[in-house]
Amino acid sequence: MKKFFGLLLLLIILAFAFQGSRGIWEPDEGYYIGIARDMVETGDWIVPQLNLRPFLDKPPIVYWGSAFMMDQFGFNEWSARIPLAVWFLLTAVFVYLLGKDMFDEKTGILSALIYATSPIPFVAANIVTPDTPLTVWVSAMFLGFWKVFRSQSKPRRLMWEFFLGVSGGLAFLSKGPATFVYMAPVFFFLLASGNLKAYCLRWGFLMCSLLFVAVGASWYVAVIYYIPGALHYFLESQVTGRLFTEEFNRNPEWYTFTYVYLPVVLFGTLPWSVAWLPRIIHLYKNRGFEKKPLRQWDRRTLFLSMLVIVPFVIFCSASSKLPLYILPLFAPLSLISALCWIRWKPDWIGSNRPLTVTLFFAFWVILLVTVRGGMAYWPTDRDTRAFWEEVKDKIPKDRSELVVVNMRRRGLGFYTDYGVEMVTTKSNPYPAFTETERLSEEVHELPTCGHHHVFFVRDREYEEALELIQNSGATYNIQNGPEGVHIITVDPASPEVQVVRLAALGDTRTGDSGQIQLGSALYHTDETNPLNGIVLLGDNISFRGEPEYFEDHFVRPYDALLDAGVSFFAVLGNHDIKGGFSSFQLNHPYLNMKGRRYYSEMFGEELVECFMLDTNTIVGDPQQISWLNKSLQESPATWKIVAMHEPLYGAIERRPEADEQLRERLEPIFVKGGVDLALSGHNHVYQRRVPVKGIHYFTAGSGGKLDRGQNLPDDPGLVVGNDETNVALILEFDEKECRFKAINVLEQVVDEGVIPKEDSGHIGKTETVDQ
Repeated sequence: MKKFFGLLLLLIILAFAFQGSRGIWEPDEGYYIGIARDMVETGDWIVPQLNLRPFLDKPPIVYWGSAFMMDQFGFNEWSARIPLAVWFLLTAVFVYLLGKDMFDEKTGILSALIYATSPIPFVAANIVTPDTPLTVWVSAMFLGFWKVFRSQSKPRRLMWEFFLGVSGGLAFLSKGPATFVYMAPVFFFLLASGNLKAYCLRWGFLMCSLLFVAVGASWYVAVIYYIPGALHYFLESQVTGRLFTEEFNRNPEWYTFTYVYLPVVLFGTLPWSVAWLPRIIHLYKNRGFEKKPLRQWDRRTLFLSMLVIVPFVIFCSASSKLPLYILPLFAPLSLISALCWIRWKPDWIGSNRPLTVTLFFAFWVILLVTVRGGMAYWPTDRDTRAFWEEVKDKIPKDRSELVVVNMRRRGLGFYTDYGVEMVTTKSNPYPAFTETERLSEEVHELPTCGHHHVFFVRDREYEEALELIQNSGATYNIQNGPEGVHIITVDPASPEVQVVRLAALGDTRTGDSGQIQLGSALYHTDETNPLNGIVLLGDNISFRGEPEYFEDHFVRPYDALLDAGVSFFAVLGNHDIKGGFSSFQLNHPYLNMKGRRYYSEMFGEELVECFMLDTNTIVGDPQQISWLNKSLQESPATWKIVAMHEPLYGAIERRPEADEQLRERLEPIFVKGGVDLALSGHNHVYQRRVPVKGIHYFTAGSGGKLDRGQNLPDDPGLVVGNDETNVALILEFDEKECRFKAINVLEQVVDEGVIPKEDSGHIGKTETVDQ
């Protein structure tokens, strides 16, 4: 036990030393740490977002680790890398336990020391990628399987079956189908040893398999539920694309394993791999390589051989090859190295080892730790912290969008609250789930965008970018950035003549991934074409309107919009008054009700007036009715909109009829008052109805809560409906027409059209022109 605690102390030093000393290095850390920060800020722990767009390239464990620590200890490099230290430490412990169980404690301790002081695992534990968490759970799988395979006690075997199933599921949540590559050697071991049938035809194996599926598939099922097209992308990007195609451009040529993997194995295991050669020579001289059936092999030798050979062959054959893909191999390689040293130099391993051996080991540990600490001072263009320090004083202090052209600077979002957009001029950019925006598309936004754009452009794209910006008619200035980078700052566009843009969505009370992703989509809409306001159509916070949910169900989902200065205007829904907490919303400054249950807001110079109603009380509230009647009659606005929770028209499966009493009370007032559009929530779907008496009715009640399959296919009043994804309605008004579009969480348009405004100013006879 004393030796184990000594080992643990050394492992802790190796794991945590200088973890936060250097900045974020591109490209990998820019992705993973940036996504983790977005998780904390938005509160969406299900769908990873990179700069507020879904990023489904990797499962969530690596993000969850960094996000959890940053949530506890703040946004800094130390917090982001603490999970790597923990995973590295756990891996070494699992290697120790496996070595101890297969051989003895001496082998286990030496194996753990070899793993922790091998250059590749040590360096990988300081770079945020999914490979380190994958390695810990794959190592746990190896340990769990060996325990199950060797256990004679049914209760102990059942315990390890549980451990194995959960570990496999967590490995799948670390790097998806790559887990199967490390399950393959277990299959071949069982097959070669003649135990495959006996092992699989057990209730314990079934329980283990079900646990693996339950844990491993949970996140994928959730993302597929919230994000359209996610299933197809998972199959393409994580299976066929990486194993069988060159789409991801990860060293696809067959011979690339010679310089991608072989050096990693040979040099990444130094100095411990020095013992391999004497062992190979010994086996050769003593005919240790003579062929004999695999079933006659020592089970430990066969198992370790399969753990190394099978995954290595698979990765060498795959079309995607990167050095850290084989990081989990270092667990069995460390065991093999330990055995080689024990047989080659047994006197170096015991307590009576020569002083020179102890000094060399101490020197090696100090060298590793020193190198890690020195990496913070190594000048490299991969360091985004250094890049940010050079450019931050050259960015306007008011709202700005940072646009990075063909550079790997995704970590910028970690160091700044500015929005960051990655754009490309390439014809075949990286096939991410959300397609990378083209430079020309970003420049196209400049004439209508009300904030600064700051372009970071390298020498090679400078002329192309400058020409596009000049052709847009925008005003700009140019500064020199870090070596080889130009900073082009574009001024905000001049205010447009009488254009008002509003968004509307209701039933946002869930705080789930659907609501958060839709909030991100609205943020990008506002970046392109600034919104004058967002109308919340009731049921805004929670099932009973409790104030304690406000942070998670409103502030975090719309944090980027609030930071950008976008105003929200809310109405009360039936769930907002259910718990008796309506006064919280009525008086909260973010919701702009200012203590009023019903009110109106004017947008533009008398262009649009929006009348916010309280449908919970209006039928029996003569004062609200009188106010609405008078306000509509006296309104000078060109466009009159009503926002309310319950709809006058709209059927869904669980509510086949709208509130007839509400319709009888309000519709005559709407017609008399010249209402153009009536917006509502309550039904958790999107609907555009056939205009009734010249009024256009929209239901946008899937801003958070979504009732799938609720729209009635035979509803004669339904023009366009969507009950498959969360939807927000965007309205753009000028003097002549209202252009509308409904967008989903991926900013895809699910409905759009134009409502023309008659020259006479009488609103009652307009018709929708679908697009």
